[in-house]
Amino acid sequence: MATDGAADLQRWRKPPIYRLLSTGELLSGNHYNKVWRGLCQEPGSIESGDPMIVKWLAKTETLASELACSLAARALKLNVPNGALVLCEREQLPGIPARVRGSPADLVMCYGSEYQWPDDTVARPKGAEAQAEWVWGKVCNTPQGAAGGVWDELVANEDRHHENVVFDGQRWWLIDHEKALSTVAKVMKQFAQTVARQSVIEHRGKRNQLAMEMLRRRSADHKMEALPPSWLQLRQRLAWLVDQSRQWDGATGMPPVDNVLFMCHIYLQGIDLRLPALAYLLSQRMARPSSEALWDPNSNSNLSTKG
Repeated sequence: MATDGAADLQRWRKPPIYRLLSTGELLSGNHYNKVWRGLCQEPGSIESGDPMIVKWLAKTETLASELACSLAARALKLNVPNGALVLCEREQLPGIPARVRGSPADLVMCYGSEYQWPDDTVARPKGAEAQAEWVWGKVCNTPQGAAGGVWDELVANEDRHHENVVFDGQRWWLIDHEKALSTVAKVMKQFAQTVARQSVIEHRGKRNQLAMEMLRRRSADHKMEALPPSWLQLRQRLAWLVDQSRQWDGATGMPPVDNVLFMCHIYLQGIDLRLPALAYLLSQRMARPSSEALWDPNSNSNLSTKG
């Protein structure tokens, strides 16, 4: 497959795997999972380490989902930080859950994302409700607002809230995709079956917070509907990534790591499969933005499993 104009994707000819170089700094805050900040480096690299946010996730499916979402977003040129699997030693992760400390495994797999330094020069209001209103008001008036709403529809991310967007002083970044692609996880073993492929396309998140905020604040000029056709023009980049991730099978010789890489490949396939249907899915969301039963089973004829 040609990759003209896709030089930025070449870094993923090999699987994105890093090592944590030193003890991570445990971050405080209202985190569902333990999160650290530390320097990470690709094995064998002579370059200095990259600052990354390192997150421990109990389920390998969630780890694979986070990785797949970061890769697919970069292929579609979205503001989602580059992600990787980060291999850590237990002693490098202060505060790691007791069940991990007692594990016989020497290495702990975590999800790492390129650290986007938050802008601390802007005063923000106090109180969760006021902070949420401030964040949504700001992000919805940038191109990242529309892109984020459409992206969350593509990956069925129903857990976007004001604390998982980060402003670096110029742009807003979308972080945390733990609850995306849930239906892909359920059907991954039967992915080749037509019924499973259709269920991947049809799946809808219960809500799309960012799309709802865009509709509420910019009902006349949100421009979200213009994005699916432009993203289809980038589909070759995503398809290349799907093909490349297939070649990661067995790449490390470490079964737990290779299993996550395999699941990541399946999730990437699911995102690629959903992309041609995105315009329709988004139109349904905009028509009924907060419904928990958005999918009309009688509308299957509107979608195709063929890209």
